[in-house]
Amino acid sequence: MAWHQLELLYIQAAEMLTPLLTPQSVLAAGDVGALGYFTPARILDTVGLNSPVALSYYPLDAAHYSINYAIAPRLILEQCPDYLIMLEIYGRQGLLKETQFWEKYQLLAELPTDIYGSKGLYLFERSGNCQRQP
Repeated sequence: MAWHQLELLYIQAAEMLTPLLTPQSVLAAGDVGALGYFTPARILDTVGLNSPVALSYYPLDAAHYSINYAIAPRLILEQCPDYLIMLEIYGRQGLLKETQFWEKYQLLAELPTDIYGSKGLYLFERSGNCQRQP
């Protein structure tokens, strides 16, 4: 079952990141359930269900979508989370093509998966200067 497998991947990602996180850390993701439960971080829900700030970044231009969901590049670039966990497919046509993203974030790990046609679950850490927008 894809949903169960996806949750297991997020639990694995949470276990990998938890030693780096504090209660002040901001962790962005689109699938937040396991991450909110298994990490001490504040969660930036890129879908907007738990983080209303995300709603103003949508809708995206259709070119950003590989499937029915994509992370808004401006959301990450303006809100500057300390960490980001995402399926590759959520950023394939948008965020991962942004030069500014690669200047500010480094890939920490890739967990193999083909869920939703993705090339993996990516764990990013902010490495460059970033000013959070109000």
